[in-house]
Amino acid sequence: MSNITRRNFLAASAVTAGLMGLAGCDATAPAASDETAAPSADSYPIDPDGEGVEAKWASEQVRDGWTRVTQEGGATLGVMDTAKIIQVDGYAFKDLNGNGKLDLYEDWRQSDEDRAKSLADTMSAEEILPLMFHDGMMSTSAPLDEDSEAKLGEGLRAGVSRANANADTYASAIAWINAVQEWCEANDKYGIPYMNSTDPYQLYDIPDNHCLVSSFDPELWKKSGHYTGRAWRVTGARVNLGPQIDIGSNIVYTRLGGSISEDPAANRDLCKAFGGGMQSTWGDDDCTDDKGWGEDSVAIMLKHYVGAGAVEGGRNDHNDAGKYDVFPGDNFNAHLIPFLDGGMHLESSTGQMAAVMPNYGIAYTEDESLGPIWGGAYNRRNLMILRNAGWDGMITTDWQILRETDFGDRAHGVKDMTEPERFEKLLEATVDQVGGDWAVDVATEGYKLYEQEYGEDEALARVRDSARRIFTVMNRVELFDNPYSDRERAKEILNDQAALDFGQEASDRSIVMLKNKGNVISEAGISGKPKCYIPQKSSGGGFFSSTPATVSSAISQDLADELFDVVTDTVDESGESPVITDLPVADMAGCEYVFYVISSPDTGAGEPQGGGFGPDAAPVDPDAPKYLPISLQYRPYTADTARDPSLAGDILEDGTKENRSYRGQSVTASNEADLDRLIEIREALPDAKIILAVEATNNAQCFHEIEPYADVILWSWASSGRNFEQAYGRILKGEVEPTGLLPCQMPKDMETVEASYEDVPRDVECYTDSEGNTYDFCFGLDWAGVIDDERTATYKAAPLTEPETEVIPG
Repeated sequence: MSNITRRNFLAASAVTAGLMGLAGCDATAPAASDETAAPSADSYPIDPDGEGVEAKWASEQVRDGWTRVTQEGGATLGVMDTAKIIQVDGYAFKDLNGNGKLDLYEDWRQSDEDRAKSLADTMSAEEILPLMFHDGMMSTSAPLDEDSEAKLGEGLRAGVSRANANADTYASAIAWINAVQEWCEANDKYGIPYMNSTDPYQLYDIPDNHCLVSSFDPELWKKSGHYTGRAWRVTGARVNLGPQIDIGSNIVYTRLGGSISEDPAANRDLCKAFGGGMQSTWGDDDCTDDKGWGEDSVAIMLKHYVGAGAVEGGRNDHNDAGKYDVFPGDNFNAHLIPFLDGGMHLESSTGQMAAVMPNYGIAYTEDESLGPIWGGAYNRRNLMILRNAGWDGMITTDWQILRETDFGDRAHGVKDMTEPERFEKLLEATVDQVGGDWAVDVATEGYKLYEQEYGEDEALARVRDSARRIFTVMNRVELFDNPYSDRERAKEILNDQAALDFGQEASDRSIVMLKNKGNVISEAGISGKPKCYIPQKSSGGGFFSSTPATVSSAISQDLADELFDVVTDTVDESGESPVITDLPVADMAGCEYVFYVISSPDTGAGEPQGGGFGPDAAPVDPDAPKYLPISLQYRPYTADTARDPSLAGDILEDGTKENRSYRGQSVTASNEADLDRLIEIREALPDAKIILAVEATNNAQCFHEIEPYADVILWSWASSGRNFEQAYGRILKGEVEPTGLLPCQMPKDMETVEASYEDVPRDVECYTDSEGNTYDFCFGLDWAGVIDDERTATYKAAPLTEPETEVIPG
């Protein structure tokens, strides 16, 4: 072993530091040149340079303890142990397997795909099977605990972290992921790093995707992907378990509030823009200088493939009650559009989505024309549509579809199979990773079943394909070359003023003005500082939140005080969580304005237990009806016109099909009192101007109950963060003109909802208000009236029904 490339590593790098003109951490893919041209495959393994070869690389030690190696025209490397660096042709490489030579998979001059295949083809099935899990229930604290080290020792190399690192918590998140990567560097036979993913969460108070869609501006979406992905990447997350691009064609779909819209074209375009913004590394914040995969890149995992927005009853597909997706309008192919025409054609040089997460639901037809009556991850027929279209990315299942866990058994349609048989079916369906689980013993037995069915050679080739696809994603986000995170750069990125300013701009453009009777608000703003009631509201907290609940004014306090003589609620913060007491209506006497915030109706997820899941879910009342309607109104609703019998259902022991209809069942919104409060305020203040801020949660709503009581209606998907408080104030002040458009129809009543088809978007009769405006898809007002621009011309066109990409089932 050369002294220059091993023992005197730091000294050698220091000598060349001036020559290299270090840029610090430029990790974009090296440009092709004669010096960095990849050797032929039969050249490996390659011996390192001998004495006297001039080094073309330099190093610096990062505060977190690892060493960064930079080289002009070459990859940036990161190591904890500098003995892992070898020099070949003057360049630095990582000796991941410690054999003292450069192997093809260690050579950054080779393509990501070739490196991945080279490593995969050297591995046994026993070594690969642990890689086929994407768990993440490890403790996210450093140093690593015994349980975490045990999982890593058994071969776990991918998982989701719910640390939700931000400007306040990034240091601990980085300490943890660096500790994980250090363990992998020191102990893994091949030096395989850990692929850390994250569920989507907000940074810089940039609205969630489903909220941002009201802008109908792909460039805004692209910048959102850029800013968010760069911040996730710098804190250690390399894969986004999203975005969710389900077409919410069932207007009562309980997860529409986590997706994009009900329109195939809008979802396609958001996917292309946001995914391109996140996967590429950009040389500028305008996303014009596309450098492709690089130091800021995060791989996207589009979900949920395919048809989740057409769930019968709108129910939650995490549960048995929501396991069937139905297509009475014969519109299944429309649900492919965001994946085939969006994910496979991103607006960046990265080209295609890196990964896909299949849905829980069963694409139901009685003749099984859409595949067997199995959940999405088991449906080879539908997954092969992606493969046959030329996509060779990583497929990771949604959580807990292999085994029964504390969160339940979500293996819809295959619960009569043994767990090893389920794993065998996942292999047949070309799945690469099982999400939210860790069961190598089950995988081993399932692999043996596959081996018996297809032979040893085919079985080994099959799991090597999965390893290749997993390693390709790892290479795309530079995990093999530099898996470490730098807290100094993270601090800089997370406090980037341009990103913070963008968060406010995006929030401003995510609000839809539905009503403005008599131009109560305008660009002139509100003058005279009239008395106004503005409520307090709670935000934050919950299972996926890293911060406790907080209370703040519904409008930014500074702007509220500038505009109004404010009266408000009382807040008791003496307990664990703040408690808000509504201001009595009598204390609103003299108010000329009221700014009232109301959530959309919440009637649960179509089940007696409210659609909850997990070990803490409420028990099911055995005497309660099994299926309930999801209502879009506050007042009690009885589903007298619902479909009966249901389209889908289990085959019962007597051979008949279960009827999942909810006809005749009744529900009432849990927040019905919010409507009562609004009416009470209007009756007490008949001459006040009521500005209603509707913050929708899960789906659309029927506006006939609240619209008559409001002079102004501002609508948005509920989005945490303080930027909306600023946006409301800026709109009332006249500084910001509303420009948002509705991403879904607002139905006239529940009868039109019941008459609509689950798989067909934009097929309900919409509500028309007192001003003659109809709350249809893509409707919104600005200061001049109904918005009619390029966006509405584009997206008000008839919904697409077929992808441009050819559909070839498996």
